[in-house]
Amino acid sequence: MQQPICLFDSGIGGLTVLKKLATNFPFENYIYLADLARVPFGDRSREDINNIVNEMFDWLMKFNPKMVIMACNTSSAVFDFKSQEFKSKINIPVYGMVESCAKEIAQSKYKKVSVWATKLAANSNIYKKTIQNINPHIGTEEIACPKLVPMIEDLSFNFSDREEIIKEYLNMTSQDSEALILGCTHYPHITNTLLKHTKMDIIDPADSLIKELESSLKKINNPELKRNISLYTTAQTEKLEKFSRLYLCEIYKTSLINLSKVFA
Repeated sequence: MQQPICLFDSGIGGLTVLKKLATNFPFENYIYLADLARVPFGDRSREDINNIVNEMFDWLMKFNPKMVIMACNTSSAVFDFKSQEFKSKINIPVYGMVESCAKEIAQSKYKKVSVWATKLAANSNIYKKTIQNINPHIGTEEIACPKLVPMIEDLSFNFSDREEIIKEYLNMTSQDSEALILGCTHYPHITNTLLKHTKMDIIDPADSLIKELESSLKKINNPELKRNISLYTTAQTEKLEKFSRLYLCEIYKTSLINLSKVFA
């Protein structure tokens, strides 16, 4: 129980994953690394992402984690964490945001699904490849939504402007899609607005990940165990603190949380 679960993202999006983990597995220790010095990842090259992700893994390994979660769809889409070379270097379980969700979709009733993602993740077609590798009968489209992350992070955006941007991407989405996969960890923040404007099922890949982890992480109910959450960032400590207080809500208030600035 003492070994932490480590997560990383380019910024604050992965806090949605941390919140669901901490809610479902409340007595684990968590370490979250936000690379706010090099955000956004979705506009970078594959080579940049590979170098950055390797650096983040190297730094996180000093905490002797029980597992590492890439709480970033862009990293999950382009970084090959299943290669033999990487596995020999990182000898612990590593999870991305794509595979568990894609497996669940491939075994579902859906005939067609859409994915909203960053430009790099959408262009990789990682969801389509993974889903259709299991079930080639499910149609899958991936749509780049570059306006969503800046909109979500800008808390001064008025509601009508937010709705117009969301409607813009809904108009780009096939009308016969039965489900919309939120292929960026920022996007769960717009779920309520999406539900007002579409009949598609809204899929958060973090929920599939939680189901997969239930076999290895126990929901131990021991009030004597105190949860420790450490938040690290490569820049903009104030931003990470602001959004973690906003997004983690009661978890932030009831956990011992440390905020630190690290490399880069």
